[in-house]
Order: sequence, then structure tokens, then C-alpha cells
Amino acid sequence: MGRRIWWVLGVMAMAGCGDDGSSGGDEPATDMFVPRPPPGPGAEGWESAFVEGGVGGVSCDSPEADFAGAPSVTVGDATLYAAFRQASSDNQNPIVARFDAGTMVWCAEHETEAPDGRAEAVTWDGGDTAYVVYTVVGGGTSLEGHGGWLSSYAPGAISGGGPKVSVVGRVDASDGSLTSASFIIAVLSSGNVNTHRPAGAVTVLEDGTVELLGDSAHKPVDPSGRESMDCTDYPFDSRYRLSADLSELVCADSTNCVSSRPCE
Repeated sequence: MGRRIWWVLGVMAMAGCGDDGSSGGDEPATDMFVPRPPPGPGAEGWESAFVEGGVGGVSCDSPEADFAGAPSVTVGDATLYAAFRQASSDNQNPIVARFDAGTMVWCAEHETEAPDGRAEAVTWDGGDTAYVVYTVVGGGTSLEGHGGWLSSYAPGAISGGGPKVSVVGRVDASDGSLTSASFIIAVLSSGNVNTHRPAGAVTVLEDGTVELLGDSAHKPVDPSGRESMDCTDYPFDSRYRLSADLSELVCADSTNCVSSRPCE
């Protein structure tokens, strides 16, 4: 099985990837690479929106006008928004809301615990299911335990907390409930969680699978559920494809890593 090389590496400086999660290893350095390939072909009718870092300044008491600028998808007179509420001076909670013809139908905070959480992207086709991409900086939140491929912040033998990671959520568009969620993380050589950031909204592909591209500060997680072993030690760009219900990882690959189940 060959390496999955997505970039023209050329001449570049090696980026530090400190195992202590410090700035050397905790921040993706994708400016060293040429742009990643685009997502796979999307299924007809699905639309997506993404804002890196998310958009705050809203709550479930906010009128629709306050959600202006937040990632949103509109189908007919219905719009889904992904945003976050500034719960305190140093804490955010992700918000997903639906408005029909200007009237709020529902609004949900999918985690309200101490770790900072944000909803940064939404993908929807106007039907019963939407996909939301979150970021969260620790475990012990309501995003965990929803039956996804990685159902917790630090699954199995992986440990630690603090770095920002991605979460893909499946949301019932009729009532805002989070029906399934899978964490997408990176892993340090010590076995601790490290940063993984979404590079955009998920794409629902023609076969119904769900694809997320991201920036992984250290080793991405292999389909085996452990860190990818045959990797070089600097930031990676990742691709994960999940089943429609998010319970299964269909395939994955990344820059300069050998995946046990590559997407191509």
C-alpha cells in the first residue's frame, strides 16, 4: 500500500509537533502546503455553509436577524443556522437553530458544559436530516455518547484533554435533536489527544456517505481507532468518510500517512 501524498511538498521548513501539545505541535501549519484537493462529488440537493471559528453573539432568544453572518442553509422558507452562544467570559456553547419564514421553529444548545464548544458548519437538503460540524476543547460534554464512530473526546486508550477537536453531528431537522455524533481527533506520540480542526462543512457524497476534510496537528486517527503509525512528524491534512448515520468510518487518509483503509 503506497503513501497517500496529496501535496507537492517542494522545499519547506519542518514544523515542530511538540508532544506536549504546545504551540509547536498544537497548531496546524497548512500554509506550507499547496491547497488540498476538493471534496468528493456531492449528492444532489445538499448545500453547505462554513465559517472558520464560528459566529457568536446569539442565543436561543435571538431573532433571526441576529444570526446574520452565521453559517446557514436555506431551502424554501426554512433556514438552518450554526453558531454559538457566549455563555461566559471564557466559555461558548454551540447553537443550531431553525427559522421558517422568519419564525424560530426550534433552537438547541448541543453542549452546555465547561469545555468551549462552537457550531461552525451546517449541511442540509431540506429533509429530515442535517449535518453540523462542531469544535470542542475537551471531554465530558453532551456531544459525547451519541453512538458515532468515535463517540467520545478521548476514546479507548487515548487520553488527555484541552486541544480543540472536530465533531460531526447528525441533527433531526424537525426538532433539533442531536441523533448521532462522531469526534475527529489527532493523537500525540504520547497517546494524548491533539488538535483537529474542520476545513469546511461536511459533504454528503453521491453514495450517501459523509466526508469531512480537516487540519490535524499531529497523527490522525486510523480506521483501526488508534493513531496512524507510519507518518512523518509534522501537521497533516485529513479526510474522513463516515456512514450516513456516523456510526462507521468508511475510509480515511491524510498527508504523508499510510491508512489501513484509504479512500482511493
